[in-house]
Amino acid sequence: MTSRKTIGPTAAGDARERIVLAASKVFAAKGYGQASTREICKLAEVNVASIHYYFGDKASLYRELFTIPEQAVQLPTELDDPTTSLIDGLSAFYQHVMGFVLASESSSQLRLLFLREQVEPSGLLEPDRVGIIGLYHAQLVRFLSLHLELETADSGVHQLAFTLLGMAMVFYVERATVQRLTPGLIGSQHEVDETVIRLVSHASGAVNAERERRQEEPK
Repeated sequence: MTSRKTIGPTAAGDARERIVLAASKVFAAKGYGQASTREICKLAEVNVASIHYYFGDKASLYRELFTIPEQAVQLPTELDDPTTSLIDGLSAFYQHVMGFVLASESSSQLRLLFLREQVEPSGLLEPDRVGIIGLYHAQLVRFLSLHLELETADSGVHQLAFTLLGMAMVFYVERATVQRLTPGLIGSQHEVDETVIRLVSHASGAVNAERERRQEEPK
């Protein structure tokens, strides 16, 4: 009598994870339009009906890839503590963001996918979606408003927050370019730690410059 193999939660979860990893590779390499579900399933070693079973369709699978980082991210709590100093808050922020630079293969593929979506928008994501960047930005704006002693954030604070976030995101999104142009910045944990120290120094200088600019403005 031939035994019948059942698919339990672990096997099902493994198949779903393989589809996500395969989809991130294929979508990142070819874009949404040129990617095929057959190629994704072949790479994931699942049957062609699996995408429909787990995600519904190709578009839903693509959208799922952009929700994974948002579900996984936990913003640094130090920035929401009013007693945190400017330096300590910036240090916690950059340690958190730069922690993704040396992340796993799946994170690397999601980074490439994120970049492709910026350059070649698929049109599948909600127009009002802010994503991870929006979450980081909102937290930075709150933190900066507190240290600049502002009751309401204005456009200058938002610009400053984008500047501080952009200083770190270039290392994440353009990791290969950074390593090619300047080896020694993000190749190991020690190098990342040293880069974080410099980022904090640069960022605190930008915040202090914004504070001085506001103090010099005519009342």
